[in-house]
Amino acid sequence: MLPIPVTDKKNNLLIMIKTLRDEMINSGMKEGLTSENTIALSQKLDECIVKYQVS
Repeated sequence: MLPIPVTDKKNNLLIMIKTLRDEMINSGMKEGLTSENTIALSQKLDECIVKYQVS
């Protein structure tokens, strides 16, 4: 398998960050900021942001 170019990885991470952010906001509005789902989405978002910053 060929390695994915860094720009593609960063673009994929940006797309994932935007998607997770929207999902987290919607979850927070519907279920509350302390719901398990909102917190899980927030944690996934944090992980993607760290990966983006490191790459």
